[in-house]
Parts: sequence; C-alpha cells; structure tokens
Amino acid sequence: MFKQRHQWLFVNAFLFFAALWNLAFWNLAELTIAVVFILFLMNFSIQRRSRLYLKQLQMYEEGAAKIIKTEELSFIPPLVADDGELMGIEFNKLMRVLQKQHTINQSNHQIIRSVSRVIETPLVIINSSGRVDYANDSFKMWHSGKDIRKVRSRTLRRVLQDALLREVPRRQELNMHKKYYIAASNPIQDEDKNIIGIVVLFHDITELKTYQNLQREFFGNASHELKTPISAIKGCTEILLSDEHDQATYTEFLTIIQEENLRLERLVQDLLLINRYENHQIELRKELTLLNRLLTDSIMQVLNFANLKKQKIHLEAVEHIYFHGDYTMLQQCFLNLLTNAIHYSGENSKITIKLGKDPKGNILLTFKDNGVGIPAKDLPHIFERFYRVDKARSRHSGGSGLGLPIVLSIVEAHKGSIEVESKLDQGTTFTITLPNSP
Repeated sequence: MFKQRHQWLFVNAFLFFAALWNLAFWNLAELTIAVVFILFLMNFSIQRRSRLYLKQLQMYEEGAAKIIKTEELSFIPPLVADDGELMGIEFNKLMRVLQKQHTINQSNHQIIRSVSRVIETPLVIINSSGRVDYANDSFKMWHSGKDIRKVRSRTLRRVLQDALLREVPRRQELNMHKKYYIAASNPIQDEDKNIIGIVVLFHDITELKTYQNLQREFFGNASHELKTPISAIKGCTEILLSDEHDQATYTEFLTIIQEENLRLERLVQDLLLINRYENHQIELRKELTLLNRLLTDSIMQVLNFANLKKQKIHLEAVEHIYFHGDYTMLQQCFLNLLTNAIHYSGENSKITIKLGKDPKGNILLTFKDNGVGIPAKDLPHIFERFYRVDKARSRHSGGSGLGLPIVLSIVEAHKGSIEVESKLDQGTTFTITLPNSP
C-alpha cells in the first residue's frame, strides 16, 4: 500500500486520465469499468485507513486527557498497520516509562509518609502553583485542603505564600493555637535548578519561648532583689563616711548593714542551692531517718518565733515512720514550710502537722495553717522563683520568694511530690508525698 500521499495522488490521477483516454479514443467499456472499480477500491482503502488513524489518534488524546485528569496511566492497543503499529508501540513504551516513574514516585511518597508519621512536627510540601502535594497528619490538623489560598488561619496562609513567593531558604516565627513555631522553608529544585515547589517544616519552640520568658523574668527579679540590700548597704555606708556621728548612730547603721548583708548572703546561697538542685549537682546523703524526730526538731527551731505571735504548733503522728533521706535537706524543707505558715497566720492561730501513710504505703506529710490563704490565681505560680502573693508583706518579713522553690527542689530530689490547697482567709495546706522506704 502507498506510504506517501503524493504516490496515492499520482496513481489516482494516472488512472483517471487513463479512463478519459479510453473513452475518448478506444471506447472500451470493460476497461473503463475496471479503472473506475480500481479507483473505488483505492479510495475506500484510503478512507478506511484514515478512519483507523483518526480513531487511534482519538484514543491517544483520550489517554492523555485521562492522565492529566486522574493521573491514571492508560495503554492503547497498537494499530496493526505499517507505521501505525510502530506508532502504537512507541506510545505504550512511553506509558511503561511513565508507569515506572509513577511507581518510583509512589514509593518515594510512601517513604515520605512513613518518615513524616514518626515526625510529630507539622510538615507540608507545596508545588509551584500553590497546591499541597503532601502534608503529614500534624499539618492536616491545621489544614486538610489542597490549596494554600484556602487556609483558614491568616497567619499560616501568609507564611506559606511568602515562603513560596520568595523561593529562598527562610525562617519565620508564628503563633498558632497558643503555641510558638519556627517555619523553616526550603525550595525544591529539579535537575535544571528550576524551583518546582517548597517544603516547610514547623518546629515547636513553645518550651524555648517559655524558658526565655522565665529567664528574663528571673533576671529581672534577681536584679531587683539584689538591688534592695545593696542600696541599703551603700546608703548606710555613705552616711557613716560623710561625717562624724555618735555611737548610737554608728550602731544603728552598722546593724542595718549587717542585716542587709545577711539578707544578701541568704539570697545568693538560696540561688546557688536551687541551681545545684536543678542541675543535679547535689549528692543526697541518705540515711535512715525517723521523721517524727526530724519534725520535732524542726518545730523546736521555730517555736520561739511562733510564741511571739502566740501560735500553737501541733504534731499528729499515729506511728513512728522512717525514711531514707538527707536529714539536713529535709529539715530545711520543713523549716521553710513552717516559717511560711507562721508568717502568714495571725496571732493565737494553730498550725497542724500530720504524719502518716496513704493506702499504697507512701509517706504523707501535711502542713496546715488557718492563715490568710492564697488566691486561686496565684496557686499555679507559688513554686516559681521570686514569686510572691503579697510582695509588700514578704519583703517586710524578709522573704525572698525562694523558699517554696527550694521546698519543691528538695521534695523532687527525694523522688516525691508536693501539692497545695488554699482558700482566702481560711488557710493553706501543703501535702508532701514521699515514696515508701524499704
């Protein structure tokens, strides 16, 4: 069969003129009919071939449209006719190449999914048109759609769009759902260095932010606490050096200097102690300690202070309880709680200490007073460094706001826990739970 169009036209024209020549000069009817029949067969064959080609091309077009729409590959039966067969085979070869690449891509996506499931950090991959190619479960909690323009959070949408437009590695901070994140975006390039999308990873820095805020607050409070005694010492020293004074004045100002120096010394010691606890730099000298005796010794040390306010301290213990712990540290813990109870309780009040065990055998110690109590809004903060419920009263009583943080550090160093219950004008109860000693 003719493989070129001009060949078919040449043969068609030759037969047509042959038919005309025959009619003009020979007038052979049989020859004319034969020529006309040959022309009919040739045109019918050409038309049939054309329809097959058009049908095959339509199948190619439909297959390509299906790939674009559903990303599903389609194999087309080859046209078994000369070049058409070759054309169909080449199309299917292309499909096999695409199928192989598609399988590789699916495998890569599966690897990404498997890895991202382990990563709790939100992760998203966006192509150059702003469509989400992949997002892990953590990111889908923020946005489960395919278009970043439909992200509900304006902050998140602005971060994603900005990262896509800039097409350079970028780090941005954002606040989402009461948490702080660093959005680290990096462009994705093809083999020709063309930007085809970005990958954005959201690092949770909430704890770091909290630590920074606490650190900032700590330095501010520490500076203020140190400034007060230093200013007092400086002022008294300047007055004493400015002129001659009588002995009573010298005694008065030197006493102030001594008191403020002791206050400064206690503050520095407490700060160093808390730092050593938090960094596990203190080695507990554990020994078998009778807690009944330890509590009695602690009460005796603050008894004079309590007597000045006509307060009564009562110890309730139904049995002797021993505990493997550091005697000195535990005594400091109990003294801090007793001192607080005395400070914040009125005259003729009662402070009760109970020693016992819970049903699981853990040791329970409760320190209960009927003093001024602690407001509910302050309860979550009382174990923070330098935190005071009543700042004016604490400073007047010489407190630094480090007593309860030290108590917490000592209890936790002994693998225990502490809880507090309080109501205004009804008193406060601290409950320490210590693990049962063998």
